[in-house]
Amino acid sequence: MSRRILRIFVIIAIGITSFGLLVGGTYLYDSYIYVNPIEKALSEIETVEICHFEESDTSLYITAHFNSQKGLQPSFYNLLNKIEEQKSNSVVNCVVNIKNNSNNKELAKFLKAAKLPIYEAINTGHFTALPQQLTVLSQNEEIDYELEMDNQFVFVTANKGDEYAHLVINSRDLPYRIITTMGEEYV
Repeated sequence: MSRRILRIFVIIAIGITSFGLLVGGTYLYDSYIYVNPIEKALSEIETVEICHFEESDTSLYITAHFNSQKGLQPSFYNLLNKIEEQKSNSVVNCVVNIKNNSNNKELAKFLKAAKLPIYEAINTGHFTALPQQLTVLSQNEEIDYELEMDNQFVFVTANKGDEYAHLVINSRDLPYRIITTMGEEYV
């Protein structure tokens, strides 16, 4: 009877040890040996901090924080270029979540209010009035802002003291979906 209990105990111990080695080996392989090439390329960009990265067969989801208070456009295009270089042709859509770490309510209010004139300018094609409209909004909140535009995106960087927040809006039909959050709240 005692030999039977000893055999059962040995079988259970070997099973638990084998399971632990498999799980531990997988963790070590994922952590230290295998690195996703897109994630590695994105982590090499100095002005962008990748907070979350998720890839599936047809989509790519990236949560990023931009470390610069000025000149968002080059950093953003650097991120998109790295994605284009590394992604496979099977990735159909890409979601870039721009995470603003600021909890400043005035910045969030300004970025939310800035969306209406930006979308209006995109829909009508009249971008000349956009700087004046944003200036009026920024004076109400006492915020400095930087506006950058091109044929694909509209970039707004809002500053209030040492705190800053970014807003990027897609102005054309591109395979990128841009989401801007402040904390966990969508702007």
